[in-house]
Amino acid sequence: MMLKLLLLFFLVSACVVIHGAGMVLGLRWLSHTRARHGHHFSLWESFRILVQVVYGLLILHLLQIMVWAACYQWNGCFPDFPTAFYYSATSYSTVGYGDVIPPDNWRILGSVEAVTGILMFGWSTGVLLSVVNHLMRRFTEDM
Repeated sequence: MMLKLLLLFFLVSACVVIHGAGMVLGLRWLSHTRARHGHHFSLWESFRILVQVVYGLLILHLLQIMVWAACYQWNGCFPDFPTAFYYSATSYSTVGYGDVIPPDNWRILGSVEAVTGILMFGWSTGVLLSVVNHLMRRFTEDM
């Protein structure tokens, strides 16, 4: 049981590091974009930035799902990586269809992955809301 707890600590930490690093890179990118275009963005420029932020967040979530899926696959929980990825995606997103389940002694990972997914989606929601507020503030200042 102690080894699984250590594994869970590693997996959650990996998700936090991936997400945090993505946030730092995203903020740097946004800062460079702002420096290139000045402080005010057109409506289309704001839309383009927002789309890029959304895709960046989706990539971060997919990377985290892949980390969990690799763990499931490495521990022999599923017959192949696509099945492990599918289970990981349904757990991380808390959809949890229940059509694919790991062996009994590995089920706790799915529960912790779901909690981690909720936290990471919450973090992403906060970042996305902040970007939208910033872009809207800049856009309305030009009106």
